Amino acid sequence: MLTELLKPYTAIETDPLLDQAITHLEGKVENLKSLKGSSPEIATVIGKTSEAFGGLGILWLVQHNQVLQATPLDLISQGRSNEVLTLLGQIEYSVYI
Repeated sequence: MLTELLKPYTAIETDPLLDQAITHLEGKVENLKSLKGSSPEIATVIGKTSEAFGGLGILWLVQHNQVLQATPLDLISQGRSNEVLTLLGQIEYSVYI
């Protein structure tokens, strides 16, 4: 019955959505590449991110964060690493803000 309610989609309709997602992700990959060979301050943020979220925690840096009102990577690139580190500490120790 559920399949009767679902509208069938075609590649013509969904390919533009995939193209948008790919473009978005390519931008995030470029942002992550910019972190390679970073300063000790940025390396500390990357390390703390990995401690808090595990192996794929680095992806947290490129996701919009409602608490920070920005992506952590954007704040890092603006020299605002302390805000990101503070939030990571709160996450790590389950401190609610």
